[in-house]
Amino acid sequence: MFSQDVQQVEVLKNDKQVTELFDEIGDSEIKLDVIDFLTQPALNIGYEIINDSYSSYGAEVFFNFNDNNASRSWSEKFSLNPFYRFYFLNKTDFGGEGYFAEIFIKFANIEYDRNTYIINSFGPYSTTEEIKAWDIAPGVGVGRKWVNKKGWTFEYMLGYGRYLFYSSENDEPNAIDGVNVHEYRQEATFKGGISIGKRF
Repeated sequence: MFSQDVQQVEVLKNDKQVTELFDEIGDSEIKLDVIDFLTQPALNIGYEIINDSYSSYGAEVFFNFNDNNASRSWSEKFSLNPFYRFYFLNKTDFGGEGYFAEIFIKFANIEYDRNTYIINSFGPYSTTEEIKAWDIAPGVGVGRKWVNKKGWTFEYMLGYGRYLFYSSENDEPNAIDGVNVHEYRQEATFKGGISIGKRF
């Protein structure tokens, strides 16, 4: 008869392991939103730099190649979206992995229609004008990211922002001296999708 002692080994995760993994797969990431790419003529490319296991920052660039705004619920033709992320419930040492909350600010070039309805001595008539403008929208979002040991990433994210230069008066027509103006402009903007990326 003999006895065998079983020792329990506990692996402690520390910042050194995170640094070593950064050296292996990199702390920079480039990613592509596959929803925009596959469902419409649009391109959304992102770049993210991992600070540590719990934070990162970066920016996304969006190009909308649609000829009209009806194919998209918001009328952005181009936008630049810097962001900062806070990661939570991170159970691995990949850094910048797990659930996250994000704050962002969107610099957007938008297009929308302005309808003018005029009543004068010749009778009523209307005109439609396409308006192009720049606007800024701060916002917040939440999402989830996975990273494998080869440095490939997969994430989903959904965020909401509000344009700073939007005027609520545009929601209702304003009759001024027989002129009725209505602007079909979005008050809110959304940010999100499903992305595939690579660390380097």
